Amino acid sequence: MSTLKRNIIITIMIITVLIATAITLIFINVSAISDPYKNELGFDQSTFVGQWPFTADSVVIRCDKINDKSIVSIITLSGERYILNADSNTDIDKPPMKTLSAKDTIWRDTETDKNYLSPADAKVSKDDIIDAGLKLCTKA
Repeated sequence: MSTLKRNIIITIMIITVLIATAITLIFINVSAISDPYKNELGFDQSTFVGQWPFTADSVVIRCDKINDKSIVSIITLSGERYILNADSNTDIDKPPMKTLSAKDTIWRDTETDKNYLSPADAKVSKDDIIDAGLKLCTKA
């Protein structure tokens, strides 16, 4: 075999190895890119395990790591966004959200026993939904 043919074969083999390495690196990097929706999940009242605190039948719950805090929020079907476990929206890159308060109609009133009085703004606990949301947290 001539030297030229041998050099061409070696060059083709090196190029093939380089291409295979590049393709492998691309696949590794693409799979390492985080799914932008893996920190949010739709929940509905009929299948949620725990106390359902909302007047809506379903919401999207998300959890974001912002300034080393796990912020749980909901998005209603109408697009309203509420933070459940923090005082304010601390990330300027996210759409504006407001903190869920007792005056918000999305938050369900507590069903009271007729034998005792409860405050007018008594609401169903958000703890179960916050716990579910915290399980969705990913590093931003």
